[in-house]
Amino acid sequence: KENRTYDQIFGDDRKGDGDTTNLFFPKAISPNHHALADRFGLFDRFFVNAEVSPDGHNWTTAAYATDYLEKTVPSHYSMPSRGRSYDYEGTNRGAIPDDDAAEPASGYLWNLAEKKGITYRNYGEFVSPAPRASPNDPVTYRGNKPFLASHTNPRYPGFELTIRDQHRMDVYLAELREFIASGQLPALETVRLPNDHTSGLMANRASPRAAFADNDLALGRMIEALSKSPFWKNTVVFVLEDDAQNGADHVDSHRSPMFVISAYNKPGTIHRFANTTDVLRTIEEILGLESMSQFDHFGRPLRDIWSDSPDLRPYSALPAGWSLDEMNPRGTSGARESAKLDLEVEDAADEDLFNRILWRAIKGRDVPYPGPTRASALELKIGG
Repeated sequence: KENRTYDQIFGDDRKGDGDTTNLFFPKAISPNHHALADRFGLFDRFFVNAEVSPDGHNWTTAAYATDYLEKTVPSHYSMPSRGRSYDYEGTNRGAIPDDDAAEPASGYLWNLAEKKGITYRNYGEFVSPAPRASPNDPVTYRGNKPFLASHTNPRYPGFELTIRDQHRMDVYLAELREFIASGQLPALETVRLPNDHTSGLMANRASPRAAFADNDLALGRMIEALSKSPFWKNTVVFVLEDDAQNGADHVDSHRSPMFVISAYNKPGTIHRFANTTDVLRTIEEILGLESMSQFDHFGRPLRDIWSDSPDLRPYSALPAGWSLDEMNPRGTSGARESAKLDLEVEDAADEDLFNRILWRAIKGRDVPYPGPTRASALELKIGG
């Protein structure tokens, strides 16, 4: 998922360390996020490894951000823009290269699956629109890496924020029904649900609340379908943001919502420190995969969250907490500000301006914008 902090979603949950001052999408708008946290555990000390999407998608899929990435991202985000393309999800200057400068030497999570010989399916991660023979042909998507090309659902979109997460989930669930019919589910899947990113107040786009409600319902539908499938007793879903985009959070602007969802999860609040590479280490340990970098190799698997016996009750998705049809109006100051944002690719927009637009849209212009928060390592050690 894309770019939310813990406080922005769970600031109203008194079972965890939240602050309503920074709350964007309360329980009324995010009913499934809150219901899933109630049943499967509330992690209030999860921190993303990344700052923005370029390193976020690489930390999440490769447990590493390369030297090339770290050196070029600042110019990609500089304002005014220096015109650098988004080269961090398998493309360079908009094309799929033979030699990708941003690719980590050890590859990605799907390369571990390939090496292990386990089945894998990708939905929307590291994809680009496929070439079309005719403008009338439907848009399809291809994986930007060789192994992804043959393991990607071609109907599942990537980042495009004009496409609802409901459509993404329709595509995912259609293929899940095929897997149920065949009795075989891939051992590893990556699924992208990006619309909690929102389009700010860009005119004729989904409002921030509508975009998040769309994302919330899609996540709920996914867990409902899996929990009602014959695969539920052997399935675990890890849900995390690629980055938190320096959003407002009273602990640290890297703190982000995270879920571990399975029949074996213990309910309650989990206060232990965890980060992106700890999640990857947990996935690798479950599937018997090798590590990709020193960061996941030395990651701390989430071994202490499981119960000995499963709770096989299915989850029932809650209805959307906000109208998915609510659109941003034209002609407002927020629409004019949002028109300056590049929302065509992941996080190409000025992150400070984008966060301020969202803050004013939800909190009002009279509430001071807090800016990013940085916790010290000592605070994390004591608090975690």
